[in-house]
Amino acid sequence: MNFKDQTILITGGAQGIGLSLSKKFCSIGANVIIADKDRQTPDIADRIGVFGYVCDVTIEQEINDFITFAEEKFGQVDCFISNAGMIFVDPSHVASASNTNWELSWRLHVMQHVFAARRLLPGMLKRKYGYLVNTASAAGLLYQIGDAPYSASKAAAISFSEGISISHGDDGIRSSVICPQYVASNLLGFNDPSEAKDIDGLLTPDTVAEKVIESMAREEFLILPHPAVKKYLINKVSDYERWLNGMRKLKKKSIAQRGSAKPTDILHLI
Repeated sequence: MNFKDQTILITGGAQGIGLSLSKKFCSIGANVIIADKDRQTPDIADRIGVFGYVCDVTIEQEINDFITFAEEKFGQVDCFISNAGMIFVDPSHVASASNTNWELSWRLHVMQHVFAARRLLPGMLKRKYGYLVNTASAAGLLYQIGDAPYSASKAAAISFSEGISISHGDDGIRSSVICPQYVASNLLGFNDPSEAKDIDGLLTPDTVAEKVIESMAREEFLILPHPAVKKYLINKVSDYERWLNGMRKLKKKSIAQRGSAKPTDILHLI
């Protein structure tokens, strides 16, 4: 896919991977519109030469309004990258997170993608052209120790993305799902992406964005910025019991060495 002059919408575009994607798509000539809950989003967008829109992606009408805003600026939407997300932490056992957090995780990591597809697919199907990209996570393929709401909702996001490809791949609709592992963004408490160089397996948002755009240009469905994730996934499906045992050992190791098995501690052991 050639992105020059394409209209690309990116949620979670004012920070992290979304911001890096926005800058890179802009640099190659795409018409970029970002959405984020951050009230500074229009100013952030203006600084990098794109349009910005304040939007809560857990609310369907706000996604609809965001898309309408983009259509008024550039006409049809060619590509929607549904990227906004956040992590949660299990307070104690695997089911201990509040209903509020479980429901927020579902709306943010699953329904956001559904809302965007529901709004855009009729027009894309009529044109027989469109690209829907959902940011999930390696956690959806493998599981994030210490964060059940995140892991479960990201797994569902991958399944929904598969559904787009299976149901509409022959109708001119392209679909990709992005499954990074650990990224040095504020999502994991990294204010300076350069800190990634000190931790094996940790990538900067810019590096992830480069790999994502390369894969999107090839219209690949499963985008794995961390190559090791493919090996982990193969190990998982080839011997589930061994994989589960290995994950339990990783949890114990994190507690012994880091004092907890929170996602921000586990990342140091991968």
